[in-house]
Amino acid sequence: MPDDYNLLNLGGLTSLVTNVNVSLWGNEVLLECIYDPTGDRLPYFLVFHDCREIMWEVHDEEEVKEPEADLIGIHLGEDAHLKAALIHTDIFEISILYGSFSIHKGQNSNFERTDLKTESNIVTMRN
Repeated sequence: MPDDYNLLNLGGLTSLVTNVNVSLWGNEVLLECIYDPTGDRLPYFLVFHDCREIMWEVHDEEEVKEPEADLIGIHLGEDAHLKAALIHTDIFEISILYGSFSIHKGQNSNFERTDLKTESNIVTMRN
């Protein structure tokens, strides 16, 4: 299964996950991330909307107090609850069955927003 990281249009550098927020009783999952952790440390957010199922596994219990997790791989799955997204880090792995997905790049609520729609492992961007 190929990694979908390049579909996020972040470039070729690595990312870190700094926080995971589950809100609306699990209906929305937001992953706070940093791109280029050794350089500019640019923030971005992965938001999964209309979530139906969230599965969480901690791989390294000794590292759970670390402030950042290395993003190892991301598979966006398929929206409309067809196939779960899988986010794998050095500390945890989370699987999310979701309705739609968006990526937000920037510091605050005024950041650039790009909605992504996944279909059969292909991501199309719409503005």
